Amino acid sequence: MEREELFKECEKRLLEERQKIIQSYLQKQETQERISEDYKEPSDVEDLGQMTYTEEMLDRLSQRDMFILREIDYSLQKIKEGTYGICEGCGADIPEERLCAIPWTRFCAKCAEEYEQMYGTYMESSGFENYSDIRFEREDITEN
Repeated sequence: MEREELFKECEKRLLEERQKIIQSYLQKQETQERISEDYKEPSDVEDLGQMTYTEEMLDRLSQRDMFILREIDYSLQKIKEGTYGICEGCGADIPEERLCAIPWTRFCAKCAEEYEQMYGTYMESSGFENYSDIRFEREDITEN
């Protein structure tokens, strides 16, 4: 696929993902309002614990969605400026496979890994304490 065609397809996917996140956010907001209404006066400690857990989980998901939404907006701006698809780490073209898998990415796979390790977003396989920092490694999006 030619780069220009690829960028148009990525722009379409970015806009779709943006809309999906906004819809999800509105649904989460509605859910939080229902939870608050249902548990105005929790009947016991278990109800209070469930309410707190659900609100914290929705908040974490919203933080992750907001991060991706900012990255999508940044990528859309880069498309307009003509700088989309260029790695912010090494300046090389980001491979088509990576852009198709993560259209809001700023880095090639190698630079993304280095960035994550350098700035502390790299997560050792010690558990899932912070769900917003989960990193998935997939063989189908590597640059080999």
